Amino acid sequence: MRILVAEDERRLILELEAALRNFSSRIDIVLIPPDQPGQVSNRHRQRFLVKQGQKFQSIPVRDIHYFFAEDRFVFCRTMDNRKHLIEYRIEELEQMLDPALFFRVNRRFLTSIYSIDMVYPYSGNRLKLQVVPPCREEIIVSRERVPEFRRWMGE
Repeated sequence: MRILVAEDERRLILELEAALRNFSSRIDIVLIPPDQPGQVSNRHRQRFLVKQGQKFQSIPVRDIHYFFAEDRFVFCRTMDNRKHLIEYRIEELEQMLDPALFFRVNRRFLTSIYSIDMVYPYSGNRLKLQVVPPCREEIIVSRERVPEFRRWMGE
């Protein structure tokens, strides 16, 4: 798990980090500089409006674990394991989302840092991702993206 925190909250985070380290050694806390004190960045998409039958639902980006292309459509999988049709292409989503939080691992998948549970070596100098909620298909980081993915993960 990775937690992103603005630098101005550092004192509180140091206390939180100590408590979390006792809970799990797999938690990384990354301090990010704020755009402006007290303001959230508006440069990246914060929500998506999805259609469910005759209704619409607004889904916060923080609740989306990954986007994937299936047939000729793009869907997102949320933390409650629900699948929603998204009206954008993967290329468009890549530009809309915060690159600190989302990474395009291949032509079909764009994943959140929060969804990645484990990363395994895979044939041909590629990587295989285990995500939460689980995906029926294997998510393989393409060979060309492996070095950038490793930097993005914090190596």
